[in-house]
Amino acid sequence: MPVPLIDKKVFWKLFRSYIPGFQITNENQEIIYSIFRYFLQMPDFNEYGVIKNKAGLDKGLLVYGDYGVGKSTLFDAIHSIGKAIFKHTGSTQLWFPRISTVDMLTRYYEAQRDSTSNFKLEDYYRGKLYLDDLGKEDKAYNREEIIGKLLFERHRRSLKTYVTTNDNPSAIAARYGNHIGDRLPEMFNIIKWEGKSWRE
Repeated sequence: MPVPLIDKKVFWKLFRSYIPGFQITNENQEIIYSIFRYFLQMPDFNEYGVIKNKAGLDKGLLVYGDYGVGKSTLFDAIHSIGKAIFKHTGSTQLWFPRISTVDMLTRYYEAQRDSTSNFKLEDYYRGKLYLDDLGKEDKAYNREEIIGKLLFERHRRSLKTYVTTNDNPSAIAARYGNHIGDRLPEMFNIIKWEGKSWRE
């Protein structure tokens, strides 16, 4: 029997308990509520029209824009809520593993040096995944784009991927190649998040 979808009120209560100080303002509310609605599997999640490419619940999310607006903080909170809900109900609706691209590259290097390491890039070729700070990582050994390879494989397998980045889609295509850039609109609901940095 399928687990019922997470209730909006339950989600909101958990969100407020996990990051009570998170500022939802007139400037960012349409973006934040669209992301909430996406994770709550609401068919009208793009009611505000923040996703300019073809919106779909079957795709992942690519959220790009200015530094410090709250992209990673928001996804970290949803990740924590998802973990709590999974623990109590077994629902994986909001659950996803997360890793920063910089951390992934570090672990990739460690695995090359240490035969006892259990890190395998192929382990990320399944299920949902949240990649933070896309584009911040270096090329592996200054030549191999392992994150580009990961994105390509995840697209090929029709897996849901969530990405936060400061790079716009054109910069992502320039970095990882057109074979990735061309696939972004069919792989992701693309959201541009601009605004004032909360870190200032």
